[in-house]
Amino acid sequence: MSLELQAIAGVKWGVVAKLVTQITAWVVTLIVIRVLTPNDYGLMALSTVVTSVIAGIAEFGLGASLVHARELTRSDLARVGGALLVLNTVCMILAASAAGLFADLFGDPRLELIIQVSALQFLFAAIVAVPESLAYRELNFRWLAVADIAAGLTISMTTLALALTGAGVWALVLGNLAGTVVRCCVLWMGGTAVWPSLRLSGIGAFLRYGGAWSGGRFVWQLTYVADVFVAGRFLSETAVGTYSVALQLANLPLQKAMGIVNQVAFPAIARLQDDLPRMRKRVVGAIRLMASVAIPALWGLAIVADEVVSVVLGERWESVILPLRLIAVVAPLRMIAGLLATASSAIGRADIELGNTVRALLIFIVALLVGVRWGLVGLAGGYAVAVALSFFATVFRTLRVVGIPASALLRALSSAVASSVLMSVSVLLLEPVFLDADDWVRLALLVALGVAVYAASLALLDRPIWSHARRVMTALRSGT
Repeated sequence: MSLELQAIAGVKWGVVAKLVTQITAWVVTLIVIRVLTPNDYGLMALSTVVTSVIAGIAEFGLGASLVHARELTRSDLARVGGALLVLNTVCMILAASAAGLFADLFGDPRLELIIQVSALQFLFAAIVAVPESLAYRELNFRWLAVADIAAGLTISMTTLALALTGAGVWALVLGNLAGTVVRCCVLWMGGTAVWPSLRLSGIGAFLRYGGAWSGGRFVWQLTYVADVFVAGRFLSETAVGTYSVALQLANLPLQKAMGIVNQVAFPAIARLQDDLPRMRKRVVGAIRLMASVAIPALWGLAIVADEVVSVVLGERWESVILPLRLIAVVAPLRMIAGLLATASSAIGRADIELGNTVRALLIFIVALLVGVRWGLVGLAGGYAVAVALSFFATVFRTLRVVGIPASALLRALSSAVASSVLMSVSVLLLEPVFLDADDWVRLALLVALGVAVYAASLALLDRPIWSHARRVMTALRSGT
C-alpha cells in the first residue's frame, strides 16, 4: 500500500474513532452540562492548565523522536522508555507537591486535591509512550482507533454516572482519569511493549530532537492555556467556566479534526522527509481540503451561536454567545497553523516551531492582559486578536522552511474563504425572515440555507475540489 493510501486509511480509522466517541460524548455532554455548573467547569479548566503545562515537560518530545527516527533498535526503545518513566514520575511528584501553591494562586483550596488526583495521568503516560509511538511510526491507526474508542466511551460513561450521582467537578476529573487508564491498558496489551531500561546513555540524538520538539510544544501549551490562566487570575470561577465552555464549543471541530490530521500527518510526513516535492504537494492538498470543511463550519457556528446556545445549552448559558462567536471566527487559522507546524517538525525543523511559539506566546500574553480589562467578552476579543496576529507573525516563516510558497497557500484557501463569505452574508440577510420560528426550527433552517449556499458557491468557484473529495472518499472506503 502506498504511503498516501496508508495516510488515508489512518484518517479513516481516526474518523471512525472520533465519530463513535463524539456521538456518545455529545449526548453525554448535553446531559452533563445541564447537571453541572459553570463553577464546576471553571475548576476543571484551572486544573487542566496546571497538568497540561507540566505534561509538556514530562514527555520531552521523546515519543515524537521515536516516530521521526530513521532507524530504531530494541535497546533504543528500552532506554527511551526508561527516560520517559523517570521524567513522568518526577513531573507527577512535582505536580502533586505544587498543587497547594496553585490552589492559593487561583484562590480556591478545592483545586489542591483535584490537581493531585489529575497528576496520576503522568504515570500512565510513561507506561504507554513507547507502544503508542511505535503504533504511529508503523501507521497502525486501526489499533490506535480501538484505544481511542475505548477511552472515549469510558470517559463519557464515567462522567455521566458520576454527574448524575451529584459528584460535581469530580465527574469531570475522574472521568478523564478513567479514560486515560483504559487507553493505557489497551495500547500496552495490544502494542509493541518494551521493558524500560534506566541505562540512559546513547540516547543523545533522541534528546536533541525531542528537546527542540518538546520546547516548542511546551511553549505552545503555555500559549494554549494562557487565556484560562489570565481568566483565573482576574475573573470569577463562573466566568472562567463560561469562557471555557465557549472555547470548548468553538474549538471542538479544531481539536477533533486536528487530532486526526496530526496523528496521521506527523508520521506520514516524516516518511516523506527525503521526498520534499511530494511532501509539499500533499500538505497543500490537505490544507485545501481541510479549509473547505473547517472555515464554513466554524464561521457558520459563529453566525448561529444564538440558536446553538439556546437549543444545546439552555438559557443560563446565554453569556457564552458572544465569546463563542469571537473564538469561532479565528479558529480556522489555528487549524492551518497547526498542520504547517506538524509539517516543519516532521521534516526535522522542530527548532522553527520553538521560535514561532515563543512569538505567539508573547502576543497572547499582551492581548489577553489588555482584553481581560473588559471582562469575559474582552478576554474572548483578546484571544481572537492574538490568534490572528500570531498567525500572520509566524506562518510565512514556517512556509519558507517547509518550502511552500505563500501564493500556493492563498490559492488553497481562496475558494473556501470566498464561498464562506457568501454563505455568511446570505444567512445574515435572511435570518430576520425566520425570527418568529422556534429556536430549533430556526437553527435547522439557517443551517440548511448555509449548507446550500456554500455548496453552490464552492461548486462554481472550485469545481475540482469535488473530484478531490470523491477520490479521498473512495480511498477511505477501500482503505484498510
